[in-house]
Amino acid sequence: MMRKLVPAIALLSLSIGLSLPQASAQNADEFFAAASTAFEDGDYRQALALFQEAQDAGSEGPAVHYNIGVCQYRLGDYAGAERAFRIVADGYPAMRALALYNLGLVHLRQDRDAEARQLFTQAREDGSDAKVTQLAAAMLQRTDPARQQAAPPSRWRSLADLNIGYDDNVALLDDASLPAGQSVDSTFIELFGALSGSPAAAPELRFDGSAYAVTYADASEFDQTALQLSGVYQWTVADWRMEAGPHFNRSSLDGDGFEQRIGADLRLWRMLGAATSLGIRFSHHEIDSVDSRFAFIEGSREQLGVSWDRFGRTGRLTLGADLEFNDRADARVAPTRNRVWFRYRYSASPDWAADVQLSLRSSDYDDLAVARDEDLTDISLGYVRRFSRGWQINGRYRWSDNDSGVDVFSYSRSRLTVGLTKTF
Repeated sequence: MMRKLVPAIALLSLSIGLSLPQASAQNADEFFAAASTAFEDGDYRQALALFQEAQDAGSEGPAVHYNIGVCQYRLGDYAGAERAFRIVADGYPAMRALALYNLGLVHLRQDRDAEARQLFTQAREDGSDAKVTQLAAAMLQRTDPARQQAAPPSRWRSLADLNIGYDDNVALLDDASLPAGQSVDSTFIELFGALSGSPAAAPELRFDGSAYAVTYADASEFDQTALQLSGVYQWTVADWRMEAGPHFNRSSLDGDGFEQRIGADLRLWRMLGAATSLGIRFSHHEIDSVDSRFAFIEGSREQLGVSWDRFGRTGRLTLGADLEFNDRADARVAPTRNRVWFRYRYSASPDWAADVQLSLRSSDYDDLAVARDEDLTDISLGYVRRFSRGWQINGRYRWSDNDSGVDVFSYSRSRLTVGLTKTF
């Protein structure tokens, strides 16, 4: 059977023969294909879990060990990555050079430069793979102490994103109603940055941060900024993989302080047979206004979500449902909401992907003097084209239609963005 490797340097493929019972081999194949899809989507945690499921289902040979090592490398678990690559280097001569090269990368991440250079030397001298020989030689030159003092490698992953777009009906926020009687169209510029990482000595801990800003050319009253910080502890109980931790968010509107949220999130995830997973999420947030003009938003919010994923060789199907409960100072921003949604992501190759999303949301404003219901339909189409060195271009079209029991709150909206992303 043909299995795809997902190494730290490039996508390769390797033919591996297994002597497994037919049903077990089929399950292992499905887990392996699902793991490859998750990796191509950038979901390294889920890819790691799925590769481990493939191994538990009977997958043997260098591919599964190698890809487990790559996922651990991407997640900052360098001790785990070293173990996996060492298994490949010691047990599979045909893969020895590539495994030694990646062991060198792991050692660099741990500031073990001298050991890394020894491994690069071994990979170069192995001579069984011309491409690895060239890569190892380049790394020996790059890490030569006589040439330069290399800066310590980062244990964090980050991205920067720039989008330009057009919105024909600018709304304040996705989870707030459009102001009555107001309709503004405008071009805009969006900036987004994110940083995520785990300490080398404690890979079960993760810290995430992000910043967002949007500026409208013809609707500056809707300009927004947001800063988000969170800490996550990760652990496993039986077949459940769990994450929990605190969360902080602060945002501004038109240059003035708007909202501040402090709370906690809990996420649970497990496999349901081959290539199918279940996720559960619960969050609670206490919400305060930063400026007294927005005191009406103060209160609390609870959210509960369930999602189901099915992984295929070239696609990932996700179905989900969410509930939201608000207890706010003003009933106008305190709806009870439920949402069902669907997403399909198609990845024909590691270089490009496309997705379609559909969301149906109902909001009940039962505490108003005149109660009202709203139904929001949201459809979006997206495209990503990846290039070397972490660059990618992306585009998205989004159409929304809000049907309200009070006509002034009914609206439709189209939003188009194109952008450039760089991962580090």
